[in-house]
Amino acid sequence: MRRSPWDVRRRKEEKKEGVVQKLGPQVGSRVPDFTLLDQKGQSQTLASLMGPKGLMLVFYRSADWCPYCKTQLAELQTRTADLGKNGIGLAAVSYDAVPILADFSKRRGITFPLLSDPGSATIKRYGILNTTVPETNQQSYGIPFPGTFMLNTQGVVTSRFFEQAYQERSTVGSIMARLGNKVEVQATTVSSPQLEMTSFATDSTVAPGTQFSLVLDVRPARGVHVYAPGVTGYKPIAFSVQPQPGLLTRGAQYPPSEDYHFKPLNEHVQVYQRPFRIVQDVLIDASPQAQTSLKDMTSMTIKGVLNYQACDDKVCFTPQTVPLTWTVSLRQLDRERAKP
Repeated sequence: MRRSPWDVRRRKEEKKEGVVQKLGPQVGSRVPDFTLLDQKGQSQTLASLMGPKGLMLVFYRSADWCPYCKTQLAELQTRTADLGKNGIGLAAVSYDAVPILADFSKRRGITFPLLSDPGSATIKRYGILNTTVPETNQQSYGIPFPGTFMLNTQGVVTSRFFEQAYQERSTVGSIMARLGNKVEVQATTVSSPQLEMTSFATDSTVAPGTQFSLVLDVRPARGVHVYAPGVTGYKPIAFSVQPQPGLLTRGAQYPPSEDYHFKPLNEHVQVYQRPFRIVQDVLIDASPQAQTSLKDMTSMTIKGVLNYQACDDKVCFTPQTVPLTWTVSLRQLDRERAKP
């Protein structure tokens, strides 16, 4: 079957992603400091941007011509209060000139610092310059591989998030959920005598290229456990999302399990018997075909299922299948350019 230009491009991006993960400051290393002007023309450094508990430092391509970036920046603005409650500062870096950043900030109500990196000097120091763009490309040369660094107050990377393709952007809610933090969103709780589960989507409004998360916070009752994925001979817990057009899914992320010794059989198995979180990353498909099919849709309902069997020291209870549903609003990408 002949592949579309989008599929070919996406495969190249996915191959490149493995390389991008190795670029730039890694977890445990200190990032370079800088002095850059923000959209107000004020000088900013790591110290001036740092929150009481750290900094989220985002690198993106352009607030002028990149619709995925502009949509991402608007999403970041909606999370400034949540980040502030967690003591985390926020700033975003691009090669855009200050007037471009000022124009975009005024149009979209951006209040957090957008930093201008003329000549991409800081982008190069961070080692994330997109080297696939030739210097002859006057518009795009100097852009970074887009990604996010989470820094502690000493400027040391505690985690980093770089996507599989330039069209994709992890939301703040998704990043916070993957880090185990509380996310201020509407949630649904389902309870049984053996287990309590709270489910939520990290974002209520998404766009093509938005990567967000479906989250299950699970609390087994005292003395109760569920079996971890990969366990054989028992029914392990399993979370799945129903496939549908316009939605791409990543592998569900389960936390480390713990060893459980079943004394009657002198058996050791991996289980969860303390509160734990399952995070399923999902992505609104950014391909041209998907964007066409989603153009007239204002919302998307996502369906999933959690299968599990809870046990205690004496008995395994009846296996359970819990249907789950999330509805998110859909918006179009921001394609408005800066005014000349």
